[in-house]
Amino acid sequence: MTLLQVNASSRQTLAPNALKALARKAQGMTGADIERWVREARQKARRDRHALSYADLETQLVGTRPLRSTALRSRIATHEAGHAVARMLVGFGPIAEITVDAKAGGGFVIGSTGQDEMTESWLTAVLVETLAGRAAEEIMLETVSANSGGVDHSDLASATKLAVEMETILGLGGRWPLIYRKATDIAATLAADPELAARVHERLERAYQAACTIVREQADAIDFLAERLFDAGTLDGPELDAVLTETRKRIRERPG
Repeated sequence: MTLLQVNASSRQTLAPNALKALARKAQGMTGADIERWVREARQKARRDRHALSYADLETQLVGTRPLRSTALRSRIATHEAGHAVARMLVGFGPIAEITVDAKAGGGFVIGSTGQDEMTESWLTAVLVETLAGRAAEEIMLETVSANSGGVDHSDLASATKLAVEMETILGLGGRWPLIYRKATDIAATLAADPELAARVHERLERAYQAACTIVREQADAIDFLAERLFDAGTLDGPELDAVLTETRKRIRERPG
């Protein structure tokens, strides 16, 4: 937001809400990316002989974003809606932002986990929420994409790392829970210890099935949120609050 205000020479003509909207659209861009984007928009405005405007900035930004098909954008929206509804069901804290327009090509949900008491049940809830995006793809789209894995910060990588830590360093393991065994290389550790790998996968499988159950029960809520997210691209602030209020109305009471 600061770079937008510094670089947009006509910022006095742009309302704060417009600047905020541009900042949301620029989510994930580096400072250098934003400087280049604003500079190129300003140059085009000069060539067209008018002051830099919101439309100039927005048009230029579209050209800097990776193109996504409607199908991929819909999949990302369903994936992120799955995460968001799962967060609401497991009792995490407020959601601050949801987007399908991350520069890296995917989306994300930002919010509070709501507590810092690292019990086994709470950590399991973290696993469930982390895997709920993939579960939403499988249940609602009847296929899964590779987007849940592939990189070290992916959902599958994050869930695997946490499950390994629960078994090896957090005192929650099914074997030797009092021994602290930090894995410096998770992939190598799992390959060398098939028993540990089996326990980790069992944790992940239980969490994934719990996530699938949430998706089946809350398909209406997830579908509603995914549609709104698909249309908006990014939801935050009052707009997000309003959409989540409507989403909660569609959440079915869970048995037990």
